[in-house]
This record gives sequence, C-alpha cells and structure tokens, in this order.
Amino acid sequence: MKKFICLFLLLASITVFGQSNKEIRIVLVRHAEKMTNDPNEKDPELTEKGLQRAQDLAKELEDTGVDAVYSTDYKRTRNTAQPTATLNKIQVQIYDANKLKEFAEKVLKENVDKTVLIVGHSNTILETIEALGGTRPVEAIADQEYNNAFLMLIKADGSINVGMLKYGAASSPTKDPQMMH
Repeated sequence: MKKFICLFLLLASITVFGQSNKEIRIVLVRHAEKMTNDPNEKDPELTEKGLQRAQDLAKELEDTGVDAVYSTDYKRTRNTAQPTATLNKIQVQIYDANKLKEFAEKVLKENVDKTVLIVGHSNTILETIEALGGTRPVEAIADQEYNNAFLMLIKADGSINVGMLKYGAASSPTKDPQMMH
C-alpha cells in the first residue's frame, strides 16, 4: 500500500468513534526541481529530475483518488501538478499565493469529502497549511528541499492533523542558486 494512503488512514484513525466522516484530505508539496542556470529567469521550467519527481508524485497519489489539484501560476508549479491532474482526468486550478486566506476558504468550502493536491513554493506551502488552520510541522523548507509532502486531514469537528513524509528521490544536499522559490 502506498505511503500516502497509509498516512491518511493513520490520521483518520485518530477520529473519535461515531463522528461524521465529512473530512478534507489535503496533500501539499513544493514544486519539483527547477532550472537554475539563468538567474534572470523568473519562471523557469522543471529540470529532468523535477519532471521525474512530478511523475513520482502522481504515482504516489494514484490510489488515493485526487479530486482537485491547485497550483500557483508558474511553470514549475503547474508542471509539478499536471501529471496528477492528468492521471485523475481533472484540470489544474490556479490560485494566488498572495491571497492565501481567500484560497483556504475556497478549498475548505469546495472540497468536503475530497482529496486535494496543492502545489506551491518553499515560502508559501507552510503558510498555506496555517491558512487552512493547521500547524506547520517544520519551521521552514530549505531552498534545496523538494521531496517533502505535507498531509492534512481536516475533520468535520474542526480538528486538524498534519503529517509530513518524503517522496520521490532524495533532494540534493547541495545548494543551487535560487532566484524564486
């Protein structure tokens, strides 16, 4: 069984017996590895390693049944989200990371009893967890970290569980120059 499903089941098992199962399951990831060879490029493509990580993410989520996929409007986030959207025959929906409160309200309103993938940036994913009502499981995401997946389970009673795991290949410990996260 895939580790995403196992973690969702673990988070769900914390539910008190007899409560409603109207929950929202959210997977949040930073975009995959991006090209960094041109410091003036504000919207770089994914590297080969990044394209592979995007495919790995889709495979990890294949048995989960993703109902909605959200991405910021950058090539690196859209291209990270697209394989999962394609596999689930849904469109990638664009959100504005500068309006996380409004975005969180939309996600919570439109996705009850659904599984959602949100792709963002190293400087927005943890803030998105907080906007959704969760507590960040780590203080920050380093520029060279691309393999973190954050899992949220938002239950009908308002309780929220947040977990974290690694997916795909290990991130490179070397620090690449980064212009945008």
